[in-house]
Amino acid sequence: MTLTELRSIPATGVPERFSELGSAERDNARPRRFSVSVLARRTGVPVPTIHYYRRIGLLPQPTTASVNRFLYGEDHVVALSAVRFLRERHHLRLEDVRRVLPEVLAAAREGVGPEGWDRIVDARARSENLPTDRLLAAAREAFARHGYDGVCVGDLCDAAGIAKGSFYRYFASKDELFVAAARSMVDAVDEGLPARPGILTEHEAVGALRRILEPLAPLLLEAATRELRKEPKLAGVVASVSQGLAARLLPRLRGGRAGAVPTARRVVETVLLGFLRPAFGLRSPA
Repeated sequence: MTLTELRSIPATGVPERFSELGSAERDNARPRRFSVSVLARRTGVPVPTIHYYRRIGLLPQPTTASVNRFLYGEDHVVALSAVRFLRERHHLRLEDVRRVLPEVLAAAREGVGPEGWDRIVDARARSENLPTDRLLAAAREAFARHGYDGVCVGDLCDAAGIAKGSFYRYFASKDELFVAAARSMVDAVDEGLPARPGILTEHEAVGALRRILEPLAPLLLEAATRELRKEPKLAGVVASVSQGLAARLLPRLRGGRAGAVPTARRVVETVLLGFLRPAFGLRSPA
């Protein structure tokens, strides 16, 4: 796995190499402009949604070609990709997207991709205590302790401190929240590692990651089992968690960025397989 792959946070329709976005704008004196249908095709965002985002101010102003006809550029591709990422990955409402989007776009202009965007959203969530993050935290704990069938939406809302009727403003269903909770296991690393300052050896990283994730291991196991059953919404979840964990560990491992990549992979594989082997009746390697 390359460093670029570790930095990539899977999100449908979001380009993997954000540093390349906007390069055409920088390299040409006259930036290339294109129609809204091209913009929709490149970003996976429907045309009516693009027009709505433009009207409410989430997109840069397009170039007016004629009455009711606008032309768009690479800056709109970046902005739409960011909005889609924030909506689908973090389940933010549009008012929350509006607050965090300027900071995300500023990071994108510096070549920062989804890994950095996650950190921005996480920092904003910690300072603002967003309902989506309270729901995700409650869901991680509840699904890990009781399993999917043992959890009801009302209990999750009570734990998150929101009205039950508000749940569907953030998640379409309990199933969608389960998937998001499984993916958000990566967030537990950010919450647990700051307590251990400094650079970690591989052995120390294995111990730290195991302690952080051990309470959530049943959630990972259930997600893996449902993915093996070919449930569409769970496709790629375990791989996403694995890649995300490795990316979060990289800054804390010895050996520099390049040297830390294989170490991060080994740490994550050791910990995750350590949780999964006993559940499947497999022996640990000698």
